[in-house]
Amino acid sequence: MVNLLKKLLRKSPQMNLENNKTLLVGLWNPQSKYLKTRHNIGADILEKFCIKNSINVKLDKSGSFKIGQVSIDNSDIDIIFPMVSMNNSGEALKAYLKYNNVEASNILVIHDDIDLGFGRLRLKSGSSDGGHNGIKSINSYLQSNEYFRLKVGVGRPPKEVNPADFVLSRFYNNEEEEVEFLIEDSVDIIGTFLNDRESAVKAASERRIIDVI
Repeated sequence: MVNLLKKLLRKSPQMNLENNKTLLVGLWNPQSKYLKTRHNIGADILEKFCIKNSINVKLDKSGSFKIGQVSIDNSDIDIIFPMVSMNNSGEALKAYLKYNNVEASNILVIHDDIDLGFGRLRLKSGSSDGGHNGIKSINSYLQSNEYFRLKVGVGRPPKEVNPADFVLSRFYNNEEEEVEFLIEDSVDIIGTFLNDRESAVKAASERRIIDVI
């Protein structure tokens, strides 16, 4: 009986006992023409997190995402970068969760937000998609919004600029230095999230706002 149970556990991804694992997801458009755009700030932050923690990422055999794995303070953490368009981000999670059992409350998605002022951060769970198509895709697949999101404020577009074009543009020259600080602070907040979510929520809400001249 014991041997039979072991075989079943090995064969069934739905019976994966590692349900305390944390999943970090950085949203982006992976095509080279979109690198360093406002829409890709989530992946830029997660990439910096990987560099800081010496995490190597590789393309999953499904081709739907790149993945890195690490153990920090005895906690297992998976990091994924969807290799599909931003608007289809849910497909990457679907491919990942097919063989990994992670509770929604242990998922953190990092993404851009044009409704937050430039340089501001918000960390919360259970909020609406706010018109973000990547989040909309994830909500549709998970049939839930009870996962955590680190929203990164990339600023509002000028009145004459279409929001869709704005998020696909690069940061202005006078914003670039602050973007580096924003990325560093976001990486620190992710690190805090892994150990103390309440403190991470507080740190994100208190992140200083810079007036860009």
